[in-house]
Amino acid sequence: MTRCLSLKNLRRYSFRSAFLTALFCSLFTRSSPLHATALHVGTDPRIELLTTVQLLSGYPFLTPHQTHYARVVFKRFSSHVSHPAVRHFRSLSASTGWSDAYPTAMLYLSDPPELEEIFPPPPPIYAAFNGPENFDRFVSALRSFAHQTRFMHFYHSQEDFFGELEQGVRGLIGDHDPISTVESYYGIRQVSYHLILSPLLHHGGFGPHIGRPGGPYDVYTVLGPTRAQYGIPSYGPRPHLLELIWHEFGHAFANDLAGTYSEELLQRSALYLPLSNPMRNMGYTRWIDCANEHVIRAVTARLSTQVFSPEQGRQALREDAERGFRYVHAISRRLVEYEQNRTTYPNFSHFYPRIVEAFDELDRPKRPRPPVDGKTRPERD
Repeated sequence: MTRCLSLKNLRRYSFRSAFLTALFCSLFTRSSPLHATALHVGTDPRIELLTTVQLLSGYPFLTPHQTHYARVVFKRFSSHVSHPAVRHFRSLSASTGWSDAYPTAMLYLSDPPELEEIFPPPPPIYAAFNGPENFDRFVSALRSFAHQTRFMHFYHSQEDFFGELEQGVRGLIGDHDPISTVESYYGIRQVSYHLILSPLLHHGGFGPHIGRPGGPYDVYTVLGPTRAQYGIPSYGPRPHLLELIWHEFGHAFANDLAGTYSEELLQRSALYLPLSNPMRNMGYTRWIDCANEHVIRAVTARLSTQVFSPEQGRQALREDAERGFRYVHAISRRLVEYEQNRTTYPNFSHFYPRIVEAFDELDRPKRPRPPVDGKTRPERD
């Protein structure tokens, strides 16, 4: 069934039982090759409900591609453009702009129209909605919108289209297993992996992970289309898709480590200044997030080297450096040490201090070269 992510029996379990599952997984032996559950691929009614409301509100951060689906959604729901859910989101986003907290928040709820809380949202989610009371009001308005518009009836009517999207993405993934790829590299196991396809979402994706701090987590990659051909959204080409999946899954492994070593990383915050303009334009306003993004992008480039070719890995590094991640080459070189010494570093947490040292080396001022014949050697032009 194409909507494997929207089956309610995957979500209607308590926070306590989810914790017990996570605890069980954390006790698993790591002597055999790491591999979690199968990759869930499909659309998600919670994300589609949100993006429908965003479309009606005029939210500018959705896909720019012209698709039949977007036209169908707008035609079907345009008479509800003044619904409180639409007005609420328009007002909220006018002050906060783009935020991945909006779709991430939906993953803490059950399917529409009930939208019951299945996990307690963390403080950053509430902050994005200007407090828990405002978040509750928005969810209540969404619930009303879903009931009033018979949203789930519309969602089920699109199953053939959603199935075609899933089939296309599974065809691009082919026989590659992104779960074993990331778990083998990081040496850490998570609870579950979900690839959510959202036809209205902006190009690219983001990688929320849900669970108790420290994990293991239910890991998500939420993807918007890269292009549209004849009105049909697509998610290729294959290297781009896999690199995006590895990248977004990587947040579940790297984010906690950045937090654990935040004090050490923040001592190198001077490294942020030369990158500040492009980083702010991409939403990385803090050095800790910028450093973490460097690490994840470097890992992604190393995986691309291993799965595709050295040239594909170099291309990924070049593209990231051109975007402003100028330290990604140095971190990538440091990761080679990790790959060649997995007996010493059985998982990524054991190696992370060496990554911190790589940032430290980048932060050290270059010492002047020793004099030659009593004169200082000139720098090259």
